[in-house]
Amino acid sequence: MFKFDFQIEEEDEENALLTSQTNTAQAGPSTHPPPPVKDEGDKNCYHITLEELLNSLPEEISYSPLSLPFLETPLLRRDLFDARFQLYNKADIQDSDQGKKDQGEEYVDAKTDLIPGLYEGGLKSWEGGVDLVEVLSSIGNDQKDIADWVRGSSVLEVGCGTSLPTLYLLRSLLSIPPPSSSSSSALTSSTKTIFHLQDYNSLVLSLVTLPNLILSTIPYLPVEALHAPNDEEDVESVLPDLENPGNLIITSKLKDAFITLLKERNIQLKFTYGHWDGLSNSLKKDQDKGYNLVLTAETIYAEESNESLLSVLKQSIKGSTEENLHKEDVQLEDSLGNLKVDDEWKIKPLREQGEGFVLIAAKILYFGVGGGLTAFLNRVEDNKGWWKNVKDWTKGVGRKVVQVGW
Repeated sequence: MFKFDFQIEEEDEENALLTSQTNTAQAGPSTHPPPPVKDEGDKNCYHITLEELLNSLPEEISYSPLSLPFLETPLLRRDLFDARFQLYNKADIQDSDQGKKDQGEEYVDAKTDLIPGLYEGGLKSWEGGVDLVEVLSSIGNDQKDIADWVRGSSVLEVGCGTSLPTLYLLRSLLSIPPPSSSSSSALTSSTKTIFHLQDYNSLVLSLVTLPNLILSTIPYLPVEALHAPNDEEDVESVLPDLENPGNLIITSKLKDAFITLLKERNIQLKFTYGHWDGLSNSLKKDQDKGYNLVLTAETIYAEESNESLLSVLKQSIKGSTEENLHKEDVQLEDSLGNLKVDDEWKIKPLREQGEGFVLIAAKILYFGVGGGLTAFLNRVEDNKGWWKNVKDWTKGVGRKVVQVGW
């Protein structure tokens, strides 16, 4: 069976896999609850609230830093073996309470990162996610520039998984204080920043996406919310280590502080899981809305899914209508040496750019499954879209980040 071999390696996590479509919220059903186990033919999408996902968290999670050469401080992400342990515990509880195991436990030790229609690799960190972080980190000169660029905009990450690009944008946004209404150049406090995270599997959102989002906010949460010191410990001794692997205690105080921080910074987190056809239909109903930026990494590997993905991308960005197409004739260069990076989109804040656009990180070719970037971009053009190259990586399997719009 095919196995991707270009993920960002995580210690003791080579065989981690999750396929269950079970809604992980334990506090009660969402507004539109899915079936207990979503079958392979289900092409709907489902929205789940932040509060529901918070209620699915364990009492403690372990994490490790992901150090990247272009970032001053590492990104924190939950250890995959820890997510697996949580899944096993959940399966054991269901086994004793109901006499049957969770469907996710059945596949957790599979020797593959891809089971079409069941699990799409969302628990792993893939190179494309890192590539998007590198591209985003090149905006301006520091985190303040990136924060100013993204603040007040709406961002959708399709096929988010561990959600490295959104983690980076959220952390950058939190790195500066909220704008003062007395400053003429500052945004008003009513300006909201929206991060919408989508993955095929609901358990991916609860096991890695949300924990990683929480980890990215650690430097900006109150000390007492991270781990209330006891009589034998002072505050400094219980603060999480951001440079080395560690553990984070998930208390109700921490959850409340996380929600409060988001409200204070006027940040909204939205979560959706399920089939892209369902997401596309949902986006069509909100024709007056749209996202300033859509991010997606390593999602074009299956050619049979590309039409659904294209529909999502086209429906999701601002200004994407048949009557108002942004046309640009940009062709793939024959020579890598002649490729140019167009930085125009980095200069103006997202909220002021009018039309939205997509950043896609992908391999030139996905060996073993038939997908590839050239074929996908041909479909973009067939769908009256435009694209242009942003950045290339030629070492090993060739990779690109491209900008796409309509």
